[in-house]
Amino acid sequence: MNEYKSIYACYEEIKQREIRELKDAVRAARGQYVFQKDKHPYVMCNLDSGPCDIRVDSVEIQNISDVDTLVIFGYDEQAGQAVEISLEDIAYGHISFITEAIPVRKFTQSSFSISRLSREDLEQQGFDASDVDDKTMQRLADKLGDDYCEQLFWDSLDTIAECMGIPKKKKSKKSKK
Repeated sequence: MNEYKSIYACYEEIKQREIRELKDAVRAARGQYVFQKDKHPYVMCNLDSGPCDIRVDSVEIQNISDVDTLVIFGYDEQAGQAVEISLEDIAYGHISFITEAIPVRKFTQSSFSISRLSREDLEQQGFDASDVDDKTMQRLADKLGDDYCEQLFWDSLDTIAECMGIPKKKKSKKSKK
């Protein structure tokens, strides 16, 4: 026996997929995305005042009652006021307009070299490196790396990253427990 879904049930399935995709895009943007000038998506919403187009200014994931919830802030140009819109207010098929406006970030490199060690470095420090084999150089490099991590690396990483303006993650309610 064939079971048929109503059009409404199909729309709801699509909307749930759109919501999952938007959450994934916002998570990839570190939990919040603020749209730049002239890059705002517009979505049709059904608000108490009736249907209207809303300019989406930002979207973020907030942990509400231990559930990741999408919160969308926008501007109703017709009413001339900022609004917080819920996913239920947005017309079918329009959530994807927000997702598509968030640029996809792709990282191709997972690690970065901090330093290198050469025989010239040893020579510069007054050592005779003419007979130092590759295995010994590698052991020396490993020990220097270990020493750096134990003494300076983490404090230096923290200080320099902060000076460069790299934001720290917001502490979630779960990590505070």
